[in-house]
Amino acid sequence: MVKINRDSIIYQFGPENIPVAKIGPGGTALLETDDCFTSQIQSEKDLVTEVDFSRVNPATGPLEVEGANPGDLLIVDILDIQVGSTGFMVAIPQEGVFGEMIKEPSTKVIPVSKGKFHFNSSLFFPVQPMIGVIGVSPGDRSMPCGEAGDHGGNMDAKVITKGARVYFKVRQKGAMVALGDAHAGMGDGEAVICGVEITSTVKIRLDIIAAPDFVPERPVVELDDRFITIAHGPTLDDAARSALEDMLDLLRYKTSMPVNEAGMLISAVGDLRVCQIVDPQKTARVEMPKRVLPDPAKPLFF
Repeated sequence: MVKINRDSIIYQFGPENIPVAKIGPGGTALLETDDCFTSQIQSEKDLVTEVDFSRVNPATGPLEVEGANPGDLLIVDILDIQVGSTGFMVAIPQEGVFGEMIKEPSTKVIPVSKGKFHFNSSLFFPVQPMIGVIGVSPGDRSMPCGEAGDHGGNMDAKVITKGARVYFKVRQKGAMVALGDAHAGMGDGEAVICGVEITSTVKIRLDIIAAPDFVPERPVVELDDRFITIAHGPTLDDAARSALEDMLDLLRYKTSMPVNEAGMLISAVGDLRVCQIVDPQKTARVEMPKRVLPDPAKPLFF
C-alpha cells in the first residue's frame, strides 16, 4: 500500500505538479489530509482574517496512476475515511450566505469523540466524514484546489464518503489524483462557507477503464443504491442545468432511452440537490436510483 503524509500537498491541480508517489491499477493508497486552512487555526483565538489564503484547501498528492492515459476513465473507490479528534468552523464577514449579517469573524472549535461531533454542550451529531476536494489534473491548465471544475476539485459533495466510487475523465498521463478538505459533517449548501473542517486519513483504491466508449466529461459518483452526476457553474442555475444534462446523457447511454422518456424518468425519480452555494463556482448534483438501470447489481462502468 502506498502511504502519503499530510506534508505532501498541492494548492492547485495542474500539469506542473510532480507526483509524490506512483501506484498501479488496482492498488490502494492511504492519504493523510490537512484541514482546509493547513493547520493555521488551532484555537478559537485564531481568526480566519489572520490566515494566509495562499495556503487554503490543500490536497494531498498528487498520486500518479501508472497506465492512465488521456481519455481513460479513472475509478477512485473511497474505502475508508477516519477524521481527527478536533474540528472547527469559522464565520467570515462578507462571505457565505450570511456574510452581510456577520459583523465580526469568529472561530468555533468542535470536538469529535465516540462517533459524534459536539457542536456545543447540548447539541451533538453523528460524524459523517466526507471529502470536499478530490480530482485529477485538468491537463491543459492549472486550477486552485479551492475551485470546482470538470476535473473535480472543490465540489463539496457530501456523497463523496466511505463506500463511494468516483469516476473521473483522465486528462493527463498518470491522472495525478489528489484529495483533501475533509469534513466531519457538512450540510448541503455549506451556507456559512465551511463544514466541520478537520484532518483525516483516507484509504482509496484506484483503477482504470482504458478508452471506454463513453466517458463522462465531469465527475460521476456511484453508491450502493444510486448514481450521481456533479456539475459546477457561476450560478446555481448553471450548475443544476449541467448536472441534469449530464444525468440525461448518462441515463441515455445506460438505457438507450430517447430524450423524452429519459427526461421524464429524471423528472419522476431524480433528485436535484445543492452541494454548495458559497464559492465562485457553485456545485449541484443529480441523484438517480440504481434500479432504473438494466442491471443495477453491476458497476456503473465496467
